[in-house]
Order: sequence, then C-alpha cells, then structure tokens
Amino acid sequence: MTRALLERVAVGWLAPDAVALRQAPATVSILVSLVVVESTVTPERPGLLAAAAVLVGLAQLAGVFVPWKYLRPVWRATLPLTQMAAIGLLDIGTGLQMAEFDILLILPMGMLALRPERWGPALALAMCTVVLLAPAVVDVDRRQPLLHAVVTLLVVVPTVVGAYGIVQASRVQARELQRARDALDVRAEQLRASRDTLSSIIEAATEQAIVATDLDGVVVSANSGAERILGRAADELVGHEVGDLVADPGPAAPQDHAGVPLGRLVGSAADGGTHVEEWRVVLADGTTRYLELVATLRPALDGTGPALPAGYLFVGTDVTPRREEQRQQDEFIGLVSHELRTPLASILGYLELIRSGEHVLDDEQSRYLDVVERNANRLRSLVDELLASAQVVVGAPLAAQEVDVGEVVRAAVTSQAPVSRAAGVRVDVDADGPVPLLSDPQRLTQIVDNLVSNAVKHSLAGDRVVVEVHAGASPEGARTARIRVVDQGAGIAPDELSRLTERFYRTRETKRRRVRGVGLGLSLVQAIVAEHGGTLTIDSELGSGTQVEVVLPDLEEQATGEP
Repeated sequence: MTRALLERVAVGWLAPDAVALRQAPATVSILVSLVVVESTVTPERPGLLAAAAVLVGLAQLAGVFVPWKYLRPVWRATLPLTQMAAIGLLDIGTGLQMAEFDILLILPMGMLALRPERWGPALALAMCTVVLLAPAVVDVDRRQPLLHAVVTLLVVVPTVVGAYGIVQASRVQARELQRARDALDVRAEQLRASRDTLSSIIEAATEQAIVATDLDGVVVSANSGAERILGRAADELVGHEVGDLVADPGPAAPQDHAGVPLGRLVGSAADGGTHVEEWRVVLADGTTRYLELVATLRPALDGTGPALPAGYLFVGTDVTPRREEQRQQDEFIGLVSHELRTPLASILGYLELIRSGEHVLDDEQSRYLDVVERNANRLRSLVDELLASAQVVVGAPLAAQEVDVGEVVRAAVTSQAPVSRAAGVRVDVDADGPVPLLSDPQRLTQIVDNLVSNAVKHSLAGDRVVVEVHAGASPEGARTARIRVVDQGAGIAPDELSRLTERFYRTRETKRRRVRGVGLGLSLVQAIVAEHGGTLTIDSELGSGTQVEVVLPDLEEQATGEP
C-alpha cells in the first residue's frame, strides 16, 4: 500500500500532465499571502482566512491523490476554481479597504485559460467576476469596489482570451508539426524500404555489372555482378576511375589496354540522356570480354542509409557470347558469299559470250537470257551486300581519301536511275557546292546506294525522293557532311523504328508489299556510319513518309587502318 501511495504521489508531481505540480504555484502564493496577513495586520474575519487555507490545502492534496486520468476533463476545473474561491475569502477576511490580493487570481485563471476546452476561459472569467464583486456584497463600506472590479476585468478579460488563443494556435501548430513529423517518418521508412529493395535487386542482378561513380568517374559502388563480370572484388573496384576498367573495342591486343576518357564513356548521359555503347574489358588474367554499357546520369542519394554523391550509373551486360556468335555467323556469310561469287562470275561470263557469239538468237531465246542475266545480277548484288556486311562487322579497315560527298551522291542517284524510272519515282539531289570530307569512297557509296535504294523501293509511282547534301561542322570545329534522304512512302510504325538497323529485319509493310531485299541495307549503313564515327537518325510516321539522316565527320586516323 505504501508503494502504491508513493507511486500516486510520483504521478501527481512528476507525470507530464501532473495536476498537483500545476496547482503548486497558486497554492504557494496563497499560503504565503495568508502568512503575511497574519503577521502584519489584524484580520476582521480570521475564520475566513482559516477556511481559505483549508480550501487551498484540500485542492493541493486532491491534485496529488485523485486519479484524474479516469475522470472527465471538466472535473479538473474544480481545483483552480477552489483556489480562486480561497483568494476571495482571503480578500474578504482581511477587511482591507483596497483589494490587495486580486492579482493572485492570475495564476488559477491562467490554469483554466490554458485548457484546450472552451469552457476553461469562460469559467475563469465567471469566477473572477464573482470574486471581484463579492467584497462589495459583504462590505458595503469598501471604497469603489464596482469600479475596481470593472477595471480589473478590462485587464483580465483580454489577457485570458489572448492567452487562450495563443495556446490554441500553439496546439494547432503542434498537431501540424506532429503530422508532418509522422509523415516524414513514414516517408523515411518508405525510402529505407525502397533503398533496401533496390539494393537487394541490384545485388541479385548477377548477370549485369552495375557500377556507380561520382561526377569525376571514380567508382563509389559496385554490385556482385560487376565483381563476377570484371573479375575483381568490389573493394578493388571502388576508388578506381571507371575509364581504367574498359578499353576501346578496336583490334588492339589486350596488352595495349589503355583507359578511356570519361567523356567518351558517358556520351549524351552527361546532358541527362542515355548513352549505349559496346566496350572491351581486359581481365586480370588477360581474358577479353565485351560489355554493352548503358550510362545514365545519377542524382545524389542522401537522407537514409549511406549517402552517395551525384554521378553516373553504368549497367554493363556481357555480350561476349553474342559477339562470338555474330563473328561465326559473319565468317559463314563471308565464306558462302565468297564461294558464290565464283560460279556467278562464270554464269555472267558465259551469258556475255552467248550474246556476243556469232549465233543469232531469236526473240524467245533473248528473253530467256534476259531473265537469267537479270536474276544472276540480282544474286550478285545480294552476295556483294552480304560480303560487304561481313567485312564491316569483322572490322575491315576504312581507306580514307578526300572526297566530294555531293559527287558521290549524284553518282549513286545516277546508278539508281533505271530502277527509279521503272518504279515511276522521281529522285532529286539538293546539294551544296563541293562538300569535302575525309572518308572511304567505297563505304560512302554503299551508304548512299542503300539509302537511295530503300527510298525508291518503299515509294509509290508518282512519289518524289529528295536527297540533300550539306556541309557542316562539329562543336569542336571539325568538318562534317550531312546526307538526308526524304521519301513520300507509306512510313514506318513507331514500334518498328528501333529495329530497322537489325540485320535481316524487314518491316510489316515491306513484307506486305513484297518489296525485294533481305533486310541488310540499313544494318550495313549503321555499321559503316558507326565505324566512321558518325550518327544515323531515322524519323517516320505512318502515311507521311520517312526521313533518314546521316552525319559523318572526317574519318579519324585510327579508323583508317593506316600505320
């Protein structure tokens, strides 16, 4: 029982909402005033002073021992009201002409004004009015008690109402802050959960190398896939420049490995885009792998968990098996193409001998020979295209020469003239004056031939194809040539645009119209443009034609195969 009593006392004095502790200032003030009155003046009604002391004491004891948390909040108003009543008894009991103790009302009134309920200030003002007017009712000889009550109320009323308003505003702000804090806690928990989920996903992606760097290209994080693919532990990768992990995917031997500048690795990712390119990686044991790297700009991560500075994110996929498969496929295509050229040359040679012989052919025999020669030439064109595609893919060196791109385009259009006339398609060339460029004339001719041939094949009779050639310059001031081929054909569906440069891919419209070809033209163009260091852009809408643009810079020395 003693322990329970001590716990009750502790709750009354130490709890966050301790009633006894709140009542203590007013209790002490009233008791001190009673002691001062007894020691300095002779009270007219000592019994009232004793009653005031008893009321104050009972109110303080009630604050300690009454279980207020089980009672309705309005019952707590009884304590400050009791203290106000004791102040009234103190004022009347002393019998002084001037009201000396009304100032003590501020403390219990404040307790009521601080209540969140509206009845708090109302009860405080009502009880204050009773206490101020009570002396005038008991002692009619007091000087101007009514005036004193009015003046005091003029001060007390705005004070109580203002205090109540301030406290209410503070409570509203406290609730809003708490809601904001709760929302932040929920958001922080969500961020932690998202980061944990993302981390687990990244770690589970063992088939992709995921490497995060800062803006200077220094590795700050790497997943287990990067460890497996790059053949190095994560702590060995962190702190190294990402450019030191890869090398140019050219014909250089692994021992010639050199770091790649960050600008080449990130490309358009530096401006917020996405850069995709294939790079060669030389492992510690000398093994060579080829990675398709996707580079993107990465914002800073802070708040929950370890912070990461802003930088780049590289996602690498090992395409070595695919590259080896393509190499074998290209070797096969090259072999087959080469083996087909010999019999084709023989067929075309004998056709020429037959036509130039002394024997006169009748019309039917001439038509048969025309069919044979036309199909043999068609087959030779297909074999040449296959062979050229294989040569580009395996990295046949480009032979750089100073050429006039406009002349190359005009020659290509002239070579396509019989085909375009037969199809009823008009081909116009809009070229600047001389457009000089350091390029491989054979490869450049293949680019233009394929673009013009595609435009003619996909146009209808009466359509017009425009081939534009313009000189330009790169941001660094280097020479460039822009070739744009615009047709009025049926256009290409949006979902097929990204696949146009795939080898052997043919669009649905091409298959529907049974356009001749095997789908190698644009893949060959893409390979030559990439080897040239240029860009290929294809824009098209169904029913609005297609625009293909190639931008070629001067051929770099290292791409020419020259010593």
